[in-house]
Amino acid sequence: FSTYLVQVEETEEIATLNLAKYRKIQLELEESAECTNVAESQLGKFRLKTRSTVSVGRVAESHEHHESTTVRSASALRSSSVRPR
Repeated sequence: FSTYLVQVEETEEIATLNLAKYRKIQLELEESAECTNVAESQLGKFRLKTRSTVSVGRVAESHEHHESTTVRSASALRSSSVRPR
């Protein structure tokens, strides 16, 4: 009978240790998931910011290209419309 009690106590100890390990790992998993969510959120914000910066840069580049083309066209038009005296 005492052997049975010793086995029960050992089993309860093992169960308690396993439960503590489980809870510790569960907490680590939850913390890891939270870190992942924060990182994904930051990445999304970074990508959005990068896209808007690239878009603004492209608009500025195309505007500069349009202005330089317009200036060259106007110059060419003026030089061709000047009549010799």
